[in-house]
Amino acid sequence: MGYTRISLTPAEMADFYSAPMGFEDLHLPENEYLIIEDENAKVVDKLCYQKGKLRSLIPGRISNRYMGTVKPRNLEQEFAFDMFLDRTSSVKILRGVYGSGKDFIMLNAALQLIEDGEFDRIIYIRPNVTVANVPEIGFLPGDADDKLAWTLGPIADNIGGEDAIEFLVKSDKLTAIPLPFIRGRSFANSIIYVSEGQNMTLEIVKLLLGRVGENSELWINSDCHQTDRKIFDKDNGVTRLIEILKGNELVSYVSLVKSERSKVAELATLIDEIEYSR
Repeated sequence: MGYTRISLTPAEMADFYSAPMGFEDLHLPENEYLIIEDENAKVVDKLCYQKGKLRSLIPGRISNRYMGTVKPRNLEQEFAFDMFLDRTSSVKILRGVYGSGKDFIMLNAALQLIEDGEFDRIIYIRPNVTVANVPEIGFLPGDADDKLAWTLGPIADNIGGEDAIEFLVKSDKLTAIPLPFIRGRSFANSIIYVSEGQNMTLEIVKLLLGRVGENSELWINSDCHQTDRKIFDKDNGVTRLIEILKGNELVSYVSLVKSERSKVAELATLIDEIEYSR
């Protein structure tokens, strides 16, 4: 999940904070988040384990010219905000259920960091895999930009439409690149932003890792319940990346478990839970 939850009695709480090294018994992986609760299951603290220490979270708010100031709606989103605003790791993975805010959080954090001068641009990559069991629409007309326009839907939905997209593209703050065309590329001073990452094999993930240049980061969001080809169930690149590299200081990971889009969107997750429990 990307986080560990512990419950402490008042005496244990006092010992925990008076002897900071006591947390070593928890054997936390690098970049793991820690939730501390009291005996009544009330959250009393949220920390992140990095470089042998526990640090407090970065204040939970993101601001940019498109969406103003946004705040997390739940505990897991707080961790996601912190992960994207923290510069310690360079590979950041955000998994979550339908409507949990994956693209919303990633995009708003990316835009803030670009406005703050931390990065120059977003390299946007969305695997060109259509929805499972839905007929292909055939060849798309127009030039390369026209053919990629459909992939930018999640960005347009979150920042106010096509006018905002056009401004970002013309100001060289946003570049969409087809996944098949990234081999041999190197991206410096960029956020390599991958949406719908569940539709990638481990080989594709390794290819993406190899594109990360100086002062760049790789951000991936995914939902393993929304894979659109059987091969991605058998060889899911994001799942394998987490299994292999969790605990590496360059890799951080958070899973969002609650849908915040609407009550109707929550039904998709409910269907999955019932189906997988059979």
